This record gives sequence, structure tokens and C-alpha cells, in this order.
Amino acid sequence: MNNLTQRKSPSMNSLIEMATHGHYPIIENSWITTHKDQAKKLTEAEKKKAQKILKRVSEHRSLERQKTVIFSMNDNERNLFISAFLTLVEGRILDENPTLH
Repeated sequence: MNNLTQRKSPSMNSLIEMATHGHYPIIENSWITTHKDQAKKLTEAEKKKAQKILKRVSEHRSLERQKTVIFSMNDNERNLFISAFLTLVEGRILDENPTLH
């Protein structure tokens, strides 16, 4: 997944920044809990689909519109979004604190 492409989007960038501090304004806690229980490595096809989903969410600037897009997704799309988003957050945390590697 191309982390740099997603990081250039100001709206996605601010969401990632908030998430590095533990605040997930567009993701329900229950989704994260469910995702954590079902987490698996994404295939190449899933990565491409997740990238399209991330782009769709990042096209909207307001949190409310982003939230609306995420709530309108089916469970599979939402899980792909959460996987990709958490991967971006993890990457940002590791970039900012290389001692965690």
C-alpha cells in the first residue's frame, strides 16, 4: 500500500495524526474490537481495494462526511478500510519514533 500517497491528503493526514494519539473520530470502538479479533494480512487485491476506499474517504474534508461514507460501507469494505487505516497509523507511529522498531 502506498503510504506516501495517502499521507499527502490533508484530511487523511489529520485523521492519521489524531489516531496516533488514540483518537478515532470516524471509527466506532466496536468496529476496532471486532477487527482486532479478525485481523489478518491483506492480499494484494485487498490492498488495491483498500487504497480505493481510503481515497474515497479522503476526498471528503469534513469528519461528518467521512463518517457518512464509512457508515454506508458494507462490513467487508469497512474492515478493509480499518485494516489499511490502522496500517497507516502504525507506519506514522514508527516513523515518528524509530526506537519502537
